[in-house]
Formats: sequence, C-alpha cells, structure tokens
Amino acid sequence: MSVAEVPSQTGPSLRPTAVRFSFLAGFLLAAFGLAGTGAIQPVHGQTSRPELLEVSFEGNQAIHTDTLRKIILNRATNCRSIIFKLTLACRFSEALRTRRFLEPRQVSRDSARVSLYYWTQGYREARVDTAMTVEDEGARLAFTIDEGRPVRIDSISFRVYDNPIVENLLSGLPVRRGDPFSTRGLEAARDTLTRRLYEAGYFHAEILRSSFIATEAPYSARVGFEVDPGPRVRFGEIIVEGNVELDRSNITRMVPFQTGQLFRPRLIEEAQRNIYSLDLIRNATVQAMPSSPEALDTIIPIRVQVAEGDVHRVRTAAGWSTADCFNAEARWASRNFMGGARRLTVTGRVSNILSHQLEPTACYQTGKGEFADLKGRFSVELVQPSLFSSRNSLVMSAFAERESLPDVFIREAFGLSFGISRILSRRTTATLSWQPQLTRLAAAEASFCNSFLICTKDDISVFVQRNWLAPVGIGLNLDRSNNVLNPTRGWSFAIEAEHASRFTGSDFSYNRLASEVASYIDLSGDVILAFRVRGGAISEGQFEKLDEAGLGIIHPQKRFYAGGSNSVRGFGEGRLGPRVLRVDVDHLLENGPTAENRAPPACTPTALATGSCDPSPVAEGLFDPRPTGGSRMAGANLELRFPLVGSLLQGAVFADAGQVWGQAEPTSFGDIEVTPGLGLRYFSPIGPIRLDVGYRYRGGVDLGVITQGIRAFDPMTDKADDRIRVRGPGGNTILLDWVESGDLRVLNSPYLFGANPTFWDRLQLHFSIGQAF
Repeated sequence: MSVAEVPSQTGPSLRPTAVRFSFLAGFLLAAFGLAGTGAIQPVHGQTSRPELLEVSFEGNQAIHTDTLRKIILNRATNCRSIIFKLTLACRFSEALRTRRFLEPRQVSRDSARVSLYYWTQGYREARVDTAMTVEDEGARLAFTIDEGRPVRIDSISFRVYDNPIVENLLSGLPVRRGDPFSTRGLEAARDTLTRRLYEAGYFHAEILRSSFIATEAPYSARVGFEVDPGPRVRFGEIIVEGNVELDRSNITRMVPFQTGQLFRPRLIEEAQRNIYSLDLIRNATVQAMPSSPEALDTIIPIRVQVAEGDVHRVRTAAGWSTADCFNAEARWASRNFMGGARRLTVTGRVSNILSHQLEPTACYQTGKGEFADLKGRFSVELVQPSLFSSRNSLVMSAFAERESLPDVFIREAFGLSFGISRILSRRTTATLSWQPQLTRLAAAEASFCNSFLICTKDDISVFVQRNWLAPVGIGLNLDRSNNVLNPTRGWSFAIEAEHASRFTGSDFSYNRLASEVASYIDLSGDVILAFRVRGGAISEGQFEKLDEAGLGIIHPQKRFYAGGSNSVRGFGEGRLGPRVLRVDVDHLLENGPTAENRAPPACTPTALATGSCDPSPVAEGLFDPRPTGGSRMAGANLELRFPLVGSLLQGAVFADAGQVWGQAEPTSFGDIEVTPGLGLRYFSPIGPIRLDVGYRYRGGVDLGVITQGIRAFDPMTDKADDRIRVRGPGGNTILLDWVESGDLRVLNSPYLFGANPTFWDRLQLHFSIGQAF
C-alpha cells in the first residue's frame, strides 16, 4: 500500500471586497499618472486581431463573475491599477492600461471551460452561449449562461471498519446533505477526513469515495465514503545526522515528540520549524522512514538531517531616515555559546549622525538642540533556546542606551531584561518579562510642568536624577500573515499588559495595556488592502519619591504618543495628541526688534511672574511645540497598495486616523484626526523602502504655554549680569530689574498655534524602511 500525503484543502473562493475612496483624485493623477511603462503589444506583432474591450457574463447566479473570468483565456483590456480605474485616469492615458486582444480560436474553448466548471459544481444541465461583437474600437465578448437545475446531495453515508474512535472524526465535513453535488467539495471532504485520520495516528488510512445518481431521480445524488483506517502508528527511533558543533541532545530537545508517541504529521512539521529556530542551523529536514511504501508499519523511525552554519557571525548595517538621520549598527554573535545551541549576541547601534548639520532638511524629525545629539544602544543578549521544553526559550540581556523622543525627553538608562517565551501554536507566542532599569530623564521639564504641575526646580531635580523603572509584562502575539516584511494576506494580533510598583522594584507605579490587530486582503492583481486598529490605556500612576504629590504621575517613557511614519502619517513623530508650547522669557518681555516696529511687549514682568500675561502677540515661530503624551490612545490605518512598475515599485493611498488623550481630558471620538495621503514603495534587497506624504486637515489649536519663571532682582543676592536682557524699541539691549528664578511658569492664557496653515504646512513627509504595518 502506498503512503499518500494529505492534499491541501481548497477553501471557498473569496468574493471581491468593495472599496470606496473619496479623496485627492487630482493628487493621484499628478503623482502616478506618468508611472506607466507603455501598452502591452499583441503577441508576435499580430495587429490584425481586434482589441478585446469587454468580457461579460449574464445569467450566472451560483458562481461569481470574477471566478468565471479566471477560468477563461480571453481577457479584456483593463487598467493597470484599481486606483487608475476609480479615478478614470485610464480614459486619458493608454500607458495606464494593459491591452488585451481577442483570441477567436479560444472562444469555443472558453465556453467549454465554463460548462465544465459548472458540471464539477453540480450544475450538469448548464448551457453556455457566446456572442462576439466587433466594432471599430474593438471587440466585445458576452457569455450567456443557463445554469439549469443542480444535482443535490440527498444522503452521505460512511462505512467504517469496526473502529469507534474513527467514527468520532466524521462530523463537520465541508459538504452536507442538500448541497450541490460538487466534485471539488467532495474531494475537499475526503482530504479533510484523511487529514483527521493522519493526526489521530492512522498514517496508513485509505478513503474511497463513491456516488450514485439514479435514472429515476436525476437531481439527487447519494454519496458514500468507505474508511479503512488501518493500524495505528507510533513514532520510532529518532535518528540525527549532519550535526558537528551541536550535540544530538541539543537537536532532539527541539523535537516535540518522543519514541512511542502516536504518529502525527503536524508534529513532524513542528519539529522542522523548531530546529530551524536554532540560529546555528542553516538547513533542516525531518522525514518519516517507513521500511517500504507497501508495508503497514506500526512503528516508523524519524530521520533528522541538519546542516550547520558558521558558529560566529558578524553583521554590519547603515541607513538613513528622517527620524534617526544617518545611523549604523554592528552585531557579533556566537551561535553555540558554551554548547547547548545558546546564542550570545553583542550589538552596538548609533544614530543621529550629522543630525545637527542636516536637521533643517534631510533629518528634520530628529529634534533640535540636545535632541539632535548622538544617541545609541549597546547590549549583550543571551538566548537559551530550550527551557524545560522545545516550546520555551529564555532571553536575558544587559544594556546601556541614550535614546530620545524628539522634543519630548532624552532618556539615559542602564538595565537588565529577563524574558520567557512559549510557543503556544504555530506563529502564536506568549511572553513573560521583567525589565529593571535605572533611568535618567533630561529635557522633559516642560512635560512635567504641563502634565503634573511639577514646575519647581527642586521637584524637577527629583525627576531628572536616576530612578528605577521595573515593569513586569505579559504579552500574546498571533501572526497569521504570509510575510513579515511585506504581508499580502492573513492577519495578526498582539496584546501586551504591564505592571510596575514598588513590589517589582520600580519608583514609578502604573498599569498599562496596549493592543493591535491588522488584516491584509489580496483583492486581485497584487492589489492589497491593509487595515489596522490600535488602542491602549494606562492607569493613573504614582511616583514614590514624591509621596502624595506624585499621584497621577506617569513616566514619560510609558505614556502614549501618536504621529509618525508608522502611526498617523499626517503628523510628525509624536506630534499628535497633548502638547505644550515652550517659549523663552525674553520673547514675552521684549519690544519689536527695530525702530520702525515699536510694538509693546506681550507681557509685563509682573504679569509674567504671576502667569497672568497673554502670549498671543508673540510671533508663532518663536514657540517650540513639545508633545507631552497621554493616558489613552486610539488609532486606525487603511491602506491600498497597488503595483506601479512590475514587482519593483508599488504605490499606496492611505487614510490614517487617531488621537491621544491626556489624563484630565475626556475621551471623545469626535477629537480623532483623519489624515489621507499617498506613498511609494521600492522593493530593495533589504525590504520595502517607503516614502509617504500625509495631509492633515487640522488648523489652529489652543495650546498651553510654559516659560521660565522670574522674580524681582535682589541686589543683595543677585549679580547685576544675571538680570534679564531684552531688545528695546530700537533694537538696543535693555537690562530689566528681574532675574530667572530657575522654576517654570505655566501661563494662564493658551496660545492659538497653527491658526493659518498653508497647503504646504499641512503636508508631512516620511521616509523609512518597511511597510507601515
């Protein structure tokens, strides 16, 4: 008896998804109207055949038109992209169309193909007529279908050879009584039943299908399955070949079965995936080794063949993006550290290279001043690939880093990380982690003062010194997409919860939850519809060192931020949500810079000292907007990706929506910002290189204003040179009898920021690597 592999089950065809787009049609034409590469010419220069303008189907109810179009060979001229079709661009440019020509000899064959397909679906009386119309512009081909009455399944019977265990596997098959007599559906049912028997240990199972249509009842069919499960099979000896550096035990630990267990083919596939997860393995094959194809072995040995790579590996990389400027990374790895397939990795990364010089142009999202200084990370990571089970892995690391969220905070940290991951099923992973780190925050004074009213230099100094942040986290990740870098089908889901308190060793206490789900649909012709929804919330936190005054304080690193190349692309990095305006005190106190401009100062020193001054007369360009983050976040992304030039260049049209709410703000979905945009993706060897332009509708918004606090000059304690200098009516410098107090001051009046944006002010450019999601 031959051993057959389980064929893959053919699922029902997906009906096309209707998609509406209603913005920037002119943008599309301007950006992509010239992207065509020329019309496709007739084969071998045969210009005598008319262009096929339309292929239509009438009378089909049981089978969708798109399915029938895929069956035939005659195809009509169509737009290269659904975007060009929706915007009517193909009417104005032949370069945007894929021209097709009538194949007269295939018309009758196409009719036979449609009839045969109907026959296999149970419509055995189906009749197909064709009509061709040839005009000056081209030809049109129409199929008229009379589906007739289908043959339906009247009964389904099973004959099983005295095995009650097998009888429990017969329910829930893809075909049921009353369904059309589809040969494809019956084969899918047979494949499903075979696969179930294989996974129950009946590796030699055979299933015969029979059907009968009586002459006196031509529209009813009786279907039968004869099931011979054969003997139950178990795993035999596990033979390992090809290992040099790794011990046999290092490999067998990754095999999710043992000798004597019931034979299940999916465990063989899982074993191969697990062995591939060992970084040293370059190639792995796991095979069942029956004594002969005809033998009904009850014990089947397993052969594991591996090929190892280099024990040590060095990798370097360099790149550029608008958020990190020029950056570089180097990595050294030992893939069998002290044996046991352990992986030791040493990584160094530096970014913001040349950001000070290029900040106004190529690196404008890195931030200004100290935010544009070099940042980076050095880490050492040890991975134990098998911890008590092949499904478990242990990850430990130590790191030192200087990172920043542009114009929000600069973070310096030293820390450790401990994590345990467990593979629950294929591409489904659960993680448990603890990350104690000693952190120091800089340039976050505006955030502290605006969000928590921590404005005095003494209280701020408690924040900027080193504090412990030590959250315990648990996460779940399900990935059912077909590609990590460029998914085109499937979906993914991730959820993560964190807790930090003095019991976890943290100076900051909070509870945080974040989740994300994404879906990818292949519409047709490499046109991909991608959708993502994100959300998160964090509880009111506490900073232990400030006792009761610290109630409501959330570490800036753990607050939610939105905007950027992978978020709401109409905004810069972190620029959507709560913000505060920082302005120097001299801009509030000085006159106009020239004699011709003698406008009075925006504020008097006394009004500024009490916070009662109105900053509205100050020019908008003198304010520095700083994101402060929020405690709740919601966002969604919708993106249509379509080919432009073969498989090298892809276009995209997207609409992003989202908002972040501060702790004191009510959650209102009316606050959500929607930003449409356009994008290009170039598929390089390192992944999709992405250029996106988002458009934001938002106009002016009232924002709080923070500046330096001041007090009256005291000649007994203050130096004369410490007095505040401002420009007078003629541009000359004036010394005021006031000095900066060292504290921050929140002004009582907000400032209307961004009140009159131009079209170009509303655009946001992003350049990065990888799809947005």
